Amino acid sequence: MPKPKVAVYGMTTEGYSLASRLVDKAAVTIVDETLQMAMDLDPGTVKAHRTLGELVGDEVLMGLKPVPQVLSEASAILFTPKLRKSGEESVIESNSKLREVARYVSAGSTVVNFLPTGMGGNADNIALLEKQTGMKMGEKLNYAYSPLAPRGEAGPVAALARGEGFLGLDALGFKTTYGEIESRELEYIRGVLATSTAMAAEVELMHRSRRAGPPGQPERYVDELASLVYDLTAIQASEDVGEPITYLASAALKSLENYERYVVEETRELLRELQLKASRTKVIVAWTADRYEVRADRVAKAESLVAKLRDYVTDVQRAERGAADDVIDTYKHSVAIVCTPDDFEWFKGLKKSFRSSEVTILRAATSITRA
Repeated sequence: MPKPKVAVYGMTTEGYSLASRLVDKAAVTIVDETLQMAMDLDPGTVKAHRTLGELVGDEVLMGLKPVPQVLSEASAILFTPKLRKSGEESVIESNSKLREVARYVSAGSTVVNFLPTGMGGNADNIALLEKQTGMKMGEKLNYAYSPLAPRGEAGPVAALARGEGFLGLDALGFKTTYGEIESRELEYIRGVLATSTAMAAEVELMHRSRRAGPPGQPERYVDELASLVYDLTAIQASEDVGEPITYLASAALKSLENYERYVVEETRELLRELQLKASRTKVIVAWTADRYEVRADRVAKAESLVAKLRDYVTDVQRAERGAADDVIDTYKHSVAIVCTPDDFEWFKGLKKSFRSSEVTILRAATSITRA
């Protein structure tokens, strides 16, 4: 019996992770929507390339096919596109890419959306697909939802319909429920708002007290809040201005904007205390982000922080783990703003390696502290 055909729409870390799980159960093709090409994946290729970065680095080109053919032949289309824009533009971009999928989807196919939505977002997606295809959802087409948290693994899938004409997602290894899309939507939104508003409160309170958080509490870095920008923007866009949910999402986004200013203020204060001249100082924003992940917000926030710091210090560089040791300038005082726990450990090691150099580390956690 031939394997079902599955198209993964999006050359992303999340998409490749899903594809890697399915190659033994289905004939999997991954779509690079930017280059408009699709590539077959098999168990051997996936085993030899554990990450998308390895696959891209080796420039593997196997079984290249036209994107329209791949989408039209797929029994299931997993929607994990690469979003190259941030904020409000990323929500518009994701809708545009879903319309592109709708151009080629065929009767009997199931579109599985892994991008988080705001309130009623899945109902909007279903309406979009029906309008673009001219086919009734649940009869000619099927729709399913499994929101992927930042750098998270796929959880249970909520499908619209269970029918003989559709591929059973259980056969692909997904734990599937039926008729619970709205519940999954609300469950995910609840988690995003709980996490982001709690972090926003910590950011604002710690800034005003200028003290570390409660003892025993793990540090939460800005990276965690920046990872939720797309999710918060989708929630914000789904509700009318003035609705309480809009206020919650907007408050978290505003706090993240404020945080950039707080980091700049702390850096300027550090330079004043140490009597450092801007011309004799190098600032390093140590913020490692996966350039293949679906969301573009962490990279965008890192670049935004670099731009704001350059208003005060000319020599500002963004660095990621594994970068060359010359990120530290031995002729200047280096100020490292570390934005993830792993970047903090990396820079502690660099500081030990350059004992003769002047290095100060700022931890970009909810309470900005020096190390």
